[in-house]
Amino acid sequence: MKNLILGFSFVALFGAAQVCGCGVCQASAHTISFKTASINEPQEVTLKITGISCAGCSNHIHTALSKTIGIISDDVKYPGDIATVKYDASKISEKQIIAVIENAGYKAEILKDKVK
Repeated sequence: MKNLILGFSFVALFGAAQVCGCGVCQASAHTISFKTASINEPQEVTLKITGISCAGCSNHIHTALSKTIGIISDDVKYPGDIATVKYDASKISEKQIIAVIENAGYKAEILKDKVK
């Protein structure tokens, strides 16, 4: 029975997609719409990093972040000790981003007001 239902659905979709353009077919064609999964907008967090003493430190943090699932992009600034991270919130949280930085040997805290 399940195969019969699936087969019928396929025929209905295939039949509706067959529109030749003669005018007769277009009058009887049905519109079929599919609900697509929504893609989350990337989130962004700005972090104050403590413990950066050189450009190598900022590169070390960048490397750790870039290897992390859910991180879309990052910009770690030295001097300035600020990291701006774009991420997919469905794959990683701000707490997990901070943990990645802390596991690399630095401290991080979220800046409430974005620094330019």
